[in-house]
Amino acid sequence: MNRRGKARRSLPCAGCLLPAILTVTGLHFFCAGSYRILTGSMGGTLQKGDCVLVNKVRGAANPGRNRTVLFRLPSGNAGPSLLLSRSAGMPGDTVCIAPGGFRVGGRWFPGAPAPDRLFRFRKDISIPLLEILKQLEIPCRNVSEDGQSLTVRLTAGEEQMIRERLPSIVQMEPLADESASYAFVVPFRGYVCRPDSISLKLYRDAIRRETDGRVSVLDGRLWMDGREVAAYLFRQDYYWMLSDDPDEAVDSRHLGLIPGEAVVGNVWFCWFSKDRKRIFRQIR
Repeated sequence: MNRRGKARRSLPCAGCLLPAILTVTGLHFFCAGSYRILTGSMGGTLQKGDCVLVNKVRGAANPGRNRTVLFRLPSGNAGPSLLLSRSAGMPGDTVCIAPGGFRVGGRWFPGAPAPDRLFRFRKDISIPLLEILKQLEIPCRNVSEDGQSLTVRLTAGEEQMIRERLPSIVQMEPLADESASYAFVVPFRGYVCRPDSISLKLYRDAIRRETDGRVSVLDGRLWMDGREVAAYLFRQDYYWMLSDDPDEAVDSRHLGLIPGEAVVGNVWFCWFSKDRKRIFRQIR
């Protein structure tokens, strides 16, 4: 009798516990989530070991301008699944790249390295190098030769792909480059891009993801299903993410444009830190 009574009393408790578990689980997946910081990419804003609460409810201010944002790695990139950066460039913003830094949304980011650099290779590997560029569909930007070397401009992602193809003994020497100055618009849903040498470099990966790889870049032009594309209409919003510490960062300088669907949300506040002054401090 006692055991039956206990069983009867436990049933209402179980009935109350299940909705509570489902509610907490739903809040974690759709409204807010707790995450532990594993890198120093955000400098003085967040430190390794800090635990933060992330607001996942998307809206006009989430992600907000210059807010610390958690986002997923765009498909096709290798690395950690979740990253932390600052939403420097919002959909529709113009990003100006100049020697010494970026100007994004009216704010100057000094010392931020450009998303591409000039590299020098030995001339005796120029033929296999150009073949690799063709296989990887990397445009031949600023290619020049002299008696002993060949130079080409590459993004950080392209540099990584080429390093994986070339023998480790082949040196890729980065060169000082003070002439790289250009501007581009961070795409938004409905933005029409007319492909040129700059836009293809910056938008290529985003367009490939939107078209499930149906596009290619050949001879500095964009092709889809065997036909040259004179204009492309973007299907979603994008962001230009920059971390506070470029030495530890993996952000838009390496990944390019971050699609809106990859954004988890704004970092809300720090709820645990070794520095007690940081606990329950709102994060911007």
